[in-house]
Amino acid sequence: MSCLLVKSRFLMVLMAALIFGQAFNARAGIQEDLLWAIENNKLWDVTELLKKGANPDIPNQDGYTPLMIAAQTKNLQLAQVLLDAGAKLDTRNKFGETAIMLASYHGQAEMVKQLYIKGAEINHNGWSPLTYAAFGGHLDVIRLLLSSGADINSITDNGSTALMMAARGGHLKVVSLLLNSGANPEIKNEHGDNALVWAEKYDHQEVAGFIRNFIQSK
Repeated sequence: MSCLLVKSRFLMVLMAALIFGQAFNARAGIQEDLLWAIENNKLWDVTELLKKGANPDIPNQDGYTPLMIAAQTKNLQLAQVLLDAGAKLDTRNKFGETAIMLASYHGQAEMVKQLYIKGAEINHNGWSPLTYAAFGGHLDVIRLLLSSGADINSITDNGSTALMMAARGGHLKVVSLLLNSGANPEIKNEHGDNALVWAEKYDHQEVAGFIRNFIQSK
């Protein structure tokens, strides 16, 4: 009897392990399917997979979550589906970027608005949505971020500001908006360069002239 009991228990453990393994494989399969659907813009498939329990926050091999991919590909509909599924807002990829930073860089004002409404952080340590938007030259996103309380003089890890990013990119209208909204042109990065130096270094003479005149007028 004891031998039969041992065998019976062994079979029960084996069956439980097999069931668990199948469940794990099924879960992994769902996640792989979700990432494939997201990267191939299959919105209906994404919605159905999320209903079946797929995790909206599982990153791909580069550390990009589904929400980050939506931001990077400028897919507002996909972002909304993921937000409705409870996707985390402030997860960072291996480059330290969040979904709202990527949306800001790509000029996606409505997506930035929706992410902010849901609670995404806009005043990050280091690179921020504002510095990303300034580097991309996106006026509408910058206005939105400033009206939402973004720190106009926040600095990156190397001491750069949104104004420096705009000057480097030669974005005159952005430089004008930032300066007239309180950006400090005297801030220097770790190399001792300010926004004027960056405009000159990248040969944006019109921007350099504007910054120079602004400083002299104060």
